[in-house]
Amino acid sequence: MKTSTPRTPWFLAVARRYVRRRLARSLDGLHAAGIERARAAAREGPVILAANHVSWWDPFLLVALDEALGTEGYALMDAGNLRGLPFFARLGAVPLDRASPARMRAGLRTAAARLDRPGRAVWMFPQGRLRPAHLRPLGLHPGVALLARLAPGAVVVPAAFQYAFAEHPAPAALAWLGEPISHEIIAGPGGVERLERAMEAGLRGIDAALAGDAPPLPVLVPSRLRRPDEGIGTRLLRRWRSPGEGSARG
Repeated sequence: MKTSTPRTPWFLAVARRYVRRRLARSLDGLHAAGIERARAAAREGPVILAANHVSWWDPFLLVALDEALGTEGYALMDAGNLRGLPFFARLGAVPLDRASPARMRAGLRTAAARLDRPGRAVWMFPQGRLRPAHLRPLGLHPGVALLARLAPGAVVVPAAFQYAFAEHPAPAALAWLGEPISHEIIAGPGGVERLERAMEAGLRGIDAALAGDAPPLPVLVPSRLRRPDEGIGTRLLRRWRSPGEGSARG
């Protein structure tokens, strides 16, 4: 993602390469659906991407998804957390101070000012805190509706994040980007509830893919982890098992 001061190409490349490497080596890759749909929306105008907040890894997903979407991306981030992790400011984080309504509105206005042309995007976590993806309701705050009112040229793309274990000793990161929703709907009566239902639909889509009831999510960042049965320890155990006995040699 980009800051208000344009970054040099080498810094952008290094940041994205670092994120891809961390996702590939620490998680079972990143799998994402709906990239083309969101990319098309961003080509037509600015977008607000509203995601559930599941894990410390979520900001890394934003960097990788921003690259895949080809957007100039920013993200609203808790002001206190941003002070503790100032490097995120260089990745486009906009501080959101919830200490008072006035300060919160100021942060939202700063984010809305970024949404002034096609190809620009602002990510936000309307839950305002980490919350397991399976808990209902998701508990969205109304700040997303205010941001939609402040950025009338933008559409809102619901995003669902989940992390799940499969055949590797680390979970896969899974993202689902849904159908864009007009800012008028999100800013209007019942708009936040409409967004929450769309995010829940994305989570159900991820669950269906994990259960094999729907096609798997496309791989965005391939995993570089080894399966447990591919490690040297497993190979040694197989080698030293007694033929036909299923017990180790004594």
